[in-house]
Amino acid sequence: MIQGLITLFRFFVLSSFPGRRKQAIEKVNKAADELSRKVDEAIQKDISQSANNLVRFVEVISKPYQEACQQKVDWLQGVQGELSSVERGLQTLKVEIQNFHGS
Repeated sequence: MIQGLITLFRFFVLSSFPGRRKQAIEKVNKAADELSRKVDEAIQKDISQSANNLVRFVEVISKPYQEACQQKVDWLQGVQGELSSVERGLQTLKVEIQNFHGS
């Protein structure tokens, strides 16, 4: 009788093995998909944080250069204004000289 129970148990285990194998494969696939999703999320979060840190770094490092460039632009605009004023003065003198020679 015990021999019959052991044989029946073996038959039951062996007959349910493909189903168990399929369930085990499905569990492993589900766990692998979940792990893959979590890793992808972590990578995206890390990339986002790194990009934000890089932007802040560039802003801090470049600020003195931006300010120096703006000062140079302001100075050049002042020089341009002075040159325009000198040009108008020269044009006035040219007209006066032409009028002087014409009279």
